[in-house]
Amino acid sequence: MVEGSRVRRFLQQAGEALHTTYARKALVAGASFLTGLLCARGLVFGRYAPFGIAVAAAAPRGGLWAAVLGAFLGYLFPSPVYVPIRYEAALIAVAAIRWSLSELRGVNTHPLYAPAVAFLPLFLTGMTMVFLNGSMSYTAALYLAESFLGAGCAYFLTRTAGLFLGPDRKSGRTLLQAPLEGGDVAALTVTVAILVLAFSQVSLSGVSLGRILMVLLVITCARAGGISGGAVAGVTAGVVQGLSTAGLSYLSGAYGLGGLMAGVFAPMGKAAAAVAFIVSHGVASLQVGSGDTRLVTGAIEVAAATVAYMLLPKSRWLTEAFGLRRDSLSGGALRGNIVMRLKYAAQALTNVHASVEEISQKLSALCAPSLQGVYDRSAEAICAGCGMSAACWRKHKAETLENFSQLAGPLKAKGKVETGDFTKAFVERCGRAGEMRDELNKNYNRYLMKEAAELRAAQIREVVEEHFKTTAGILDEMAGEFSLYQQFDEEAAQRVADVLRDNGITPLEVCCRIDRFGRMTMEAEIERERQKRLNRGTFTREVSAACGRMFSPPCVSVSQDRCRIQMCQRPALEVGRGFSQSSAGNGTFCGDSASVFADGCGRLIAVLSDGMGTGGRAAVDGAMTSAMAESLLKAGIGFDSMLQTINAALMAKSGDESLATLDLACIDLFTGEAQFRKAGAACTILRRGRRTEVLEASSVPLGILPGVEFASCQRDLGPGDVVVLVSDGVVAAGHEWLADLVADWDEGENPNAFAQRITDEAKKRRSDGHEDDVTALVLVLV
Repeated sequence: MVEGSRVRRFLQQAGEALHTTYARKALVAGASFLTGLLCARGLVFGRYAPFGIAVAAAAPRGGLWAAVLGAFLGYLFPSPVYVPIRYEAALIAVAAIRWSLSELRGVNTHPLYAPAVAFLPLFLTGMTMVFLNGSMSYTAALYLAESFLGAGCAYFLTRTAGLFLGPDRKSGRTLLQAPLEGGDVAALTVTVAILVLAFSQVSLSGVSLGRILMVLLVITCARAGGISGGAVAGVTAGVVQGLSTAGLSYLSGAYGLGGLMAGVFAPMGKAAAAVAFIVSHGVASLQVGSGDTRLVTGAIEVAAATVAYMLLPKSRWLTEAFGLRRDSLSGGALRGNIVMRLKYAAQALTNVHASVEEISQKLSALCAPSLQGVYDRSAEAICAGCGMSAACWRKHKAETLENFSQLAGPLKAKGKVETGDFTKAFVERCGRAGEMRDELNKNYNRYLMKEAAELRAAQIREVVEEHFKTTAGILDEMAGEFSLYQQFDEEAAQRVADVLRDNGITPLEVCCRIDRFGRMTMEAEIERERQKRLNRGTFTREVSAACGRMFSPPCVSVSQDRCRIQMCQRPALEVGRGFSQSSAGNGTFCGDSASVFADGCGRLIAVLSDGMGTGGRAAVDGAMTSAMAESLLKAGIGFDSMLQTINAALMAKSGDESLATLDLACIDLFTGEAQFRKAGAACTILRRGRRTEVLEASSVPLGILPGVEFASCQRDLGPGDVVVLVSDGVVAAGHEWLADLVADWDEGENPNAFAQRITDEAKKRRSDGHEDDVTALVLVLV
């Protein structure tokens, strides 16, 4: 297992090296040259060598000339090849065809392009030899068979090259991301067998190094892939080796039967698979006769391959590549994943709902539902224990009521009543007029509070109604998101759970799902306190090995006592970040708040919020908006629903006006598609190639009106493009200077240093006598 881990780490490092431009070109050229050289040495029918031509036809664009050179040298070296100059002419023809059609992407990306390019030169040069030599029909048939072999080999080589040279921008699939499809396994096996064929001519006393390597290939594939792996490798090795040299056709049956039986007994262990192959190969070889020396050399070759096989460590990657695990759609896994996602979304909404409910309960406890209630409560409190109550409310009831009704004017005008506002008759009759005055003023103050509360309650009701719409939007967005997932890999989920347990963490729920682009996303739920035991770097490597795919570091979100871990496959793009911020007047608090995070689904999201004004109040609004946006987006809530939720929270959190802007940039790191959304935010500067663009949009900040909406736009980005998000303090003196600064930016400059230059320049250009918080966030795609 230790050796297997080292092999996986080496393969992952090689895959990472392929993502750098210069290393990729060098590796592609070197691999193409070596493959062309070796394949040109492989023979069929004893003296025909079509495989070098196939390599030249199938080589990737960056390795074409290296493959041609390698194959050319391979044909020049002494060998039993019949008329080597014919193959060199065919090589020139292949190179000419590919060069002339290199710009026709619709043609040279077709699956049959490489087979056709290999077939035509082989067939035409072969037929030319037939006409020149006056050969018989049998020789013509050999040339035709050779041409078809070259075409088939070109197809498999093209498919193998595609596995190594991923990832595709949509699927992100590479050779390292097992399991492979059946066709990919066959292509890879055929490619290895053809490469090994070059060593068949290296022999000692009849014992061939190439056949030893063939047997080793068959047994190894049988051990890793079971019946399917052994059968594919056995048939492939048998056919390739059987066609190579006359008199070795029996190897087709021997290798095929041996591979099949080794796969059958592979679950019993390494030794069982080896013994099964030895016995099966021996039985199939008896057809050559008891006195034939090929029996002895064949036995020696199998024995040497078996010893080498027993010394090799078991490869976990090979097991997964042969597809012993499969992606299956499970109702239980689907239900568990949906429940987990909805629970986190509901929890994020509950926090807002609890605040609104608390405010409503406190306001409903206030008294005095109307102005008449002010009079009634005051009369009840003062007149209940008075001896003159009967005279006032029975004998002089009409005068008493008239006295109270005329108090509405003074109350509304002055906010209180005085003794002189009572009628003269009431004051002469009532011995507690002073107490009545004080009670009326107290209850009227309560009435004013209730009136304000009524207005606030109406606003809250409006927010709650909007909240129902937001919740419906959230559920709709999640339904759309789940429609993208086509498969759930329960076996990968189980291996991830084992990784968590190995790290001392008990998983509560683990789900591995695959979308329609073939990309895997892993989600796990653990207890919150267990999060501290998680080393993100180590965990990422272990999950990548367990799932057979290269993952990005996890996105971790926390809700109450639970922690949610989400990871997606490593995308094609990465983003360099730069940040600089300065508060107004070098104050302690800054009203701007920014955050950059991965959402666990292959997207990078940048958030910039600017609270109203400067100082502590602005800092609270800006930080609250930024933090809520990050929390809700990590929980899987969509952009529009997130906006409505934060807007409702800002409107309901206090009686004072509370508003903030929100600026979002979301970049899909697989496709380069970027979405920009603004709610009252300043402009964004975008540089694509050498062209600079200012993204401006008219929109309303959060916390002012219900039903606020984003102003949004979309652009396609690629490596080297730059996105600059700024607060309004940066562009107070205009944005033209900022656009020029971004256009002149040198890619060698550190993004942090560039962000610092932006904020420094913004402070220098502020000339209106006012100060504001300034923030710059720089994103560079690499």
